Amino acid sequence: MVDPASLQVTAGVIAPPPAIYAVGLGLGLLGDRLLSLAPLPGPPALIWSLAVVTALIGILCASAALRLFRTLKTPAEPWKPTKALARDGIYRFTRNPMYLGMALLMIAAGLALRSIGVLAMLPPVILIVDRFVIAREERYLETVFGNDYAAYRATVRRWF
Repeated sequence: MVDPASLQVTAGVIAPPPAIYAVGLGLGLLGDRLLSLAPLPGPPALIWSLAVVTALIGILCASAALRLFRTLKTPAEPWKPTKALARDGIYRFTRNPMYLGMALLMIAAGLALRSIGVLAMLPPVILIVDRFVIAREERYLETVFGNDYAAYRATVRRWF
């Protein structure tokens, strides 16, 4: 296994993941406008309640991951070298709680804005994050942590 502290290489993700989700949100809203999409149907109180619950779960997922990264003294940004492998806390249930949290926040925004376009953009955003962020991170983590990461990957699902 390579000493992570000595590494200067990174995962080589294509863009900061929050930016990918933000672009998807913006494109969804633009799609609503350009295509004159009707607002998401349904009772406003129900949709708003779902948005709030979904947002809270998303915030909890992402913040739990960020707290653990601070405890481990490793950067959360995938363009910086990783110093430790997160396996505890929320990482016992999902290998990507920050990306899961951002996806839930995008769903919450789509619901709160009653935007069909935002919700329609979620699958392409997740595909981009999965292929061009997560896949690169996983190759990087396997290089850095070897069998430790392979064992973790074999026991914990990617999303949930």
